[in-house]
Amino acid sequence: MQNDMIEAYQEEIKALQEEISELKQKYKENEKEVIYLSSVNLKKTLLSYHGKTVADHELKKEMAVMTPDLDHCTNEIQFFNNISGIHFTKYFKKREHKSDNEDLYKHRLIGQCQSLTFQMEFETLNPKQNNGESCCDVTNLNIIMGCGEHSDLSKFISRTEERKSLLAFFRTLSSFAEWGAYRNNIFAQFKEKYPSTIGLPLGSSGEYMVLRNPKLPRCELLLVWKIQIDEEGTVTPVLDLLPKIPEQALALDKLQVIEGAAKGFKNLLQSFGIESSIENIIQVFC
Repeated sequence: MQNDMIEAYQEEIKALQEEISELKQKYKENEKEVIYLSSVNLKKTLLSYHGKTVADHELKKEMAVMTPDLDHCTNEIQFFNNISGIHFTKYFKKREHKSDNEDLYKHRLIGQCQSLTFQMEFETLNPKQNNGESCCDVTNLNIIMGCGEHSDLSKFISRTEERKSLLAFFRTLSSFAEWGAYRNNIFAQFKEKYPSTIGLPLGSSGEYMVLRNPKLPRCELLLVWKIQIDEEGTVTPVLDLLPKIPEQALALDKLQVIEGAAKGFKNLLQSFGIESSIENIIQVFC
């Protein structure tokens, strides 16, 4: 009885091995066909199907005509990438449903804007119109981003998913990332210029930097730089100067200079802009 079961298992294993061998052979044959049907051989294959032939020099001539157009399109894409700061790295499109009146497509888009990476999945409903014009409605939108400590950005993404507005997302993301990159550069610039005076506990990508005066121990100014996004997606930089001074030192400040520092910094921002105002505060305090 046991010998019969062993023989049956051995026959089944042998049959599976033969099937695997056949599948491997078919895979190799299909792989050869895919390689053969490359962009160079595709037209030749199609014409051959219709009983026509095409010379190699004609294919080379057509490729020579197409290459400048492709290079031009590539340069145009790179130009718009540089302007917006948005770079798309991967894009997938699949038709989920087809009918006489409309088509439903599913899209997956991966990209980067400055240091922020994003991934989005959305569906579009494309009605078929008799006048030849094309339009589509976004019916579903899901955005994946590592917002970290950026609570405003996280809230904005949730609102964008509800409103299904791709244009609003890219417009706000570009502005938010641009302000973030500018803040990083400013923080790094002042840290390099005043290494013993400027502290960046969270690095140049953090939301604040610390101003210290070596002659005034435990007296610090915190320059907080947040990037806010309102309900409509408008991006606004908000800077505040917060004193971190011991109570004994505050008691000696009869002219209330420290108390008026925050308001004075706001006035500087309106008159001289961000970079010059920070430079002035460093020179006065440090």
